Amino acid sequence: MLDFSTRKLAITNVMMLVVSALWGFAWPVGRLLATDLLELPFTVMFLRYTFAIPILFAWMWIKEGNVRPKKSDYKYLTVMAFTSVFLYQIGYMYGMQKTAASDASLVIGFNPVFVAILSAVFLSHKFTSRGAGGVALSFLGILLIFVASPNVSIALEDRLLGNGLIMFGAFSYAIYNVLMRYYFLTNSSEHLSSLSLIAWVSIIGWTLFIPFVILESPWERSWTTNEWMLIGYLGVLSTALSYVLFAIGIEEIGSTRASSFINLVPIFGILSSWLWIDEELHWIQFVSFILIYFGVSLVNQQPPETVSSN
Repeated sequence: MLDFSTRKLAITNVMMLVVSALWGFAWPVGRLLATDLLELPFTVMFLRYTFAIPILFAWMWIKEGNVRPKKSDYKYLTVMAFTSVFLYQIGYMYGMQKTAASDASLVIGFNPVFVAILSAVFLSHKFTSRGAGGVALSFLGILLIFVASPNVSIALEDRLLGNGLIMFGAFSYAIYNVLMRYYFLTNSSEHLSSLSLIAWVSIIGWTLFIPFVILESPWERSWTTNEWMLIGYLGVLSTALSYVLFAIGIEEIGSTRASSFINLVPIFGILSSWLWIDEELHWIQFVSFILIYFGVSLVNQQPPETVSSN
């Protein structure tokens, strides 16, 4: 019979696997919404966070109480919200209008490489030859899916544009990743926790969508139950619940081991896109995944960052 600590570890690993699946399934869900609601991309972004924010704040209040940012935090939170919520969601929704969900789930995997490059510029992140090789491998994997995607039912120019927008989203989120690290490094004794930071970043980013939602006038159309369910999936399961479970996972098994489960997201994205929305399943995708996976693994072996003195 398994002891308590072993059972707890097993449950946590299963939980992290569920998070990977929830994030992977978000790619075909996004493709369905983006192509069905072509005229309402900002409304979808807005509603996604409308579902997510109450859950994020409820969990923050349960864990930490009514945490409020300091006045000096808002300059960081605003830029984080603009990059990780507003710009990332633009790349995600407009990208999913053009490219295949399975391709996008691979392309977003370049985010850690962008993080490493930006960290080398803005933080004291030194590139080793192994890290440079990881960048090259990841780039080769991304290039492969750009030029040799099996999803030929989508026009090449559309796939290239869509994948480029997903790359833009990955880069925007990398700015957030690096700024968040800078915030934690420079405010070591008095800073928001990761959980409260995500909650406040989410609500600030949510407000940025409002003017664009007004321009789209979503109240002028009727909404189907299926559309509400898909948006609810993105907001409740893929955003709020996944972030909460991921935070619990970090507490239980550490950030390195928890983050390793993110590498499984493209597998779930590829398989769910094939099973659910009839995208292609081809060996090219798995070669691309392997190149990106090993490339990112090498990049992640870089020394930890410190604040640059330059």
